[in-house]
Amino acid sequence: MRTTVIGLLLVVVQVLSTTIFQHLRIGNILPNFMIMIIVSFALLRGSTEGTLVGIAGGLLYDLSFGLLVGPTAIIYGGIGYIIGKLNRNFYRENFIIPFLCTLASNLVYSIFFTFGFMLRGKINFFFFFKSLIMPELIYTITLSLVVYQISYLINEKIEWHERKTRNIF
Repeated sequence: MRTTVIGLLLVVVQVLSTTIFQHLRIGNILPNFMIMIIVSFALLRGSTEGTLVGIAGGLLYDLSFGLLVGPTAIIYGGIGYIIGKLNRNFYRENFIIPFLCTLASNLVYSIFFTFGFMLRGKINFFFFFKSLIMPELIYTITLSLVVYQISYLINEKIEWHERKTRNIF
């Protein structure tokens, strides 16, 4: 059940990101909902599931937008793994850690993305940082608090269902 629910959630987030969420643009900036989901489930479920959710989310992203299949999956998978290592070091009810982890993850993702453009000589990093990375970062971390709470509730339902189905007697 867990795999099905998280898989469907990733597909729904990707579909909404390419359709309805396009209307949430502020100043042509769109928050990174996939990073929010990856960070949330990595913190709630650990590094193994964080990595798997990251790779799956990255593959969905690459298949939707990318010219190559894999680069975003590798970055998202790495983010899921690293953030998932923090799983046992904080209380799930603490909403500051997901906020900070989303901030760091989105910054790392944006820098990797920007680095690809810089290798081709197509970007002025400081202009890009000021005009795109920072606004997206602020927008993403603001919405991450709501997304984490929703992910937290979904995870609680999944864990409740898993506990219920494991009880034989």
